[in-house]
Amino acid sequence: MSIRTGLSLSREWRFRSSALLISSALIMAACGSSSAAKTSVTTTSAPASPYTVHAILSLTGAGATLGSAAKQALTTFAAYENSQGGIDGHPIKVDIADNQSTPSTAVAEATSLIHSGVPFILNGSISSADNAVDALAGSQGPVIYDLSPVAHPAAGSYVFAAGISTTYLEAAIANFMKVSSLSRIAIINTVDASGLAGYNDLEAGLKNPTAAGVTVVAHQTYQPNAVSVTPQLSVIKAANPQAIFVSTTGTPFGTVLRGMKSLGMQNIPTFATSGNALQSALKNFSSVIPTHLYMPLGPLYFSPQALPAAMRSFMTQFDGVVKAAGAEPNTGWGLPVDAFLLMVRALRALGVNATAPQLKNYLETKVKGVPESFGLYNMSVSNHVGTNGNDVWIGEWTGTSFKIVSGEYGTSVVANQG
Repeated sequence: MSIRTGLSLSREWRFRSSALLISSALIMAACGSSSAAKTSVTTTSAPASPYTVHAILSLTGAGATLGSAAKQALTTFAAYENSQGGIDGHPIKVDIADNQSTPSTAVAEATSLIHSGVPFILNGSISSADNAVDALAGSQGPVIYDLSPVAHPAAGSYVFAAGISTTYLEAAIANFMKVSSLSRIAIINTVDASGLAGYNDLEAGLKNPTAAGVTVVAHQTYQPNAVSVTPQLSVIKAANPQAIFVSTTGTPFGTVLRGMKSLGMQNIPTFATSGNALQSALKNFSSVIPTHLYMPLGPLYFSPQALPAAMRSFMTQFDGVVKAAGAEPNTGWGLPVDAFLLMVRALRALGVNATAPQLKNYLETKVKGVPESFGLYNMSVSNHVGTNGNDVWIGEWTGTSFKIVSGEYGTSVVANQG
């Protein structure tokens, strides 16, 4: 199985090794006699040097769940791509630094890499740390590829972002609430960057004509390290909402779910950001999961056969690599792998000596209709993410997996989808 150009990033590749046999006849004459000797010399070309991909991830701290998944994803797909020949014979090596989920550590690690002249950095896991590194991208690079849908790269910058922008994700929630006749909603979010981003994006989505009539009847906030949100949820319960949107990820999300159960709010349809779509984490929350839990998701969460034809081949292959590693396709895998595969695609086209400006130009001009785990990527100078609302479906958690319950962009309700 090979992930290849057209339906993937790899192009046909062959190992280049050869043995050169040199034979020469040496005629030696001395003292009226002669003799002939033949010498055979065999040489083998030296193996190509490794190409190092540098990543800064949250391996410890608040983002450790996503960071650990990203580490496994990058090392697994590097090994897979190496089994397919690496980058024109250069084996891929992944060097991962821990940003400890803090902006200052992320900046220190990125600054060191930039001073060493790396052309690109995979920058992942916690939005506050990601944003701090993004600010280091200069007028000549390096390319900073954020492994986060929260990032909103400026047009023409050296910052790119994997996945589907939360602008589209949360707008899909607003659209689905409208078509599901859920007109009275409540919002609860953490006051950190990711919590506020989800809240702001949903508010923007509610202003779209496709979500007209959906109103917010209660809005509460809390600190990410809060051990209880009972007071906030009590206010929400009193407002009698038809649905709740929870904007946060990881442990703070579990805090809300436990609070909802304790207050008897589990039957209220609950929407959450896609950062919570980690199957193992959701299974750990099984005792407090609401009756109906929805998230806006990209293709990687669903059966390939339930997806548009253009996505099926890539997703079948992607699923195979992930499951062979003993994991499940989710955000923790999709975000780093999409960025990684697109950069490897660029390096195969440009060569291992590609500069940051060349990589930037490639992403802006050559990534058109490329299937990856979060949809069909179409980048340009003004669009450094590449996906849109047509790559989003609302998925409902079944206890073991997600099923599609909406049309593209959440604008219709469907049933019995995989």
